[in-house]
Amino acid sequence: MIAILYLTRELRLWTWLFVIYCFIFFAILWEWCDVARIKAVWAKCVYAGLFILAAVVLTYVEVNHDDLIIPYVEVILDDLIVGAALVVWTFGIVAVLFFKSLRRVLSNRALLLPAGGIVAVGSILAFSKIDASGKALIAIIAVAGVTDSFAYLIGNFFGTRQLHPDVSPSKTWEGTIGGFVGGLSCLFVFDQVLGWIEFHTFWLWPVAVLYAIFGDLFESALKRTADMKDSGNLLPGHGGFLDRFDSLMALSVCAYFCVV
Repeated sequence: MIAILYLTRELRLWTWLFVIYCFIFFAILWEWCDVARIKAVWAKCVYAGLFILAAVVLTYVEVNHDDLIIPYVEVILDDLIVGAALVVWTFGIVAVLFFKSLRRVLSNRALLLPAGGIVAVGSILAFSKIDASGKALIAIIAVAGVTDSFAYLIGNFFGTRQLHPDVSPSKTWEGTIGGFVGGLSCLFVFDQVLGWIEFHTFWLWPVAVLYAIFGDLFESALKRTADMKDSGNLLPGHGGFLDRFDSLMALSVCAYFCVV
């Protein structure tokens, strides 16, 4: 994905890059329906299609603040939607920490369906805005990838203590700490060495990496609640689009408010 993003940026194929976002998130919303136990194909198409359409409208249609009901209050709609997505991911952190108490909430379809749409639209808007700031989105994708990879590799080779067996028995403390250190190191390189991304302060680095880690754990909690091993079969051997992009989605909406 980093290669595709870099090439589209260099060739200035902005529209095609946005189309790629939309296809990916259509697949993510399709799989979210499975988590919410929505099986009808037409329902999945309508659900995913409506939220992707909303993302397209919000990305390409300018809002005239003079026409708002309260003209003296400047409302930045993108900030509100990405902020709502951040609230969902923050609830995800709480849900992971108190999984046994909140497990029933995670199976509530009336909450899951709007939450999935908010997360998807918020992530698309965050991707679009971060991408407009240069090579920052490439850095965000790399940080999410390094965090996941380090957590997997170190957990596989050195992991002995389970992190949260109720949510994901395969994840370990050693792997999580390795992913955290790897993500921080990657952020340091892109921020301080390459200058591809600029956070308001380095104190936000650990916050952003923690969102990436908990994004993965939240998705595992959703799968555990829905009694699913993988989020879908659209990516054979990779668990599904939601499995692949959970950390990146959580990280992107957090970084939206952290990047200068």
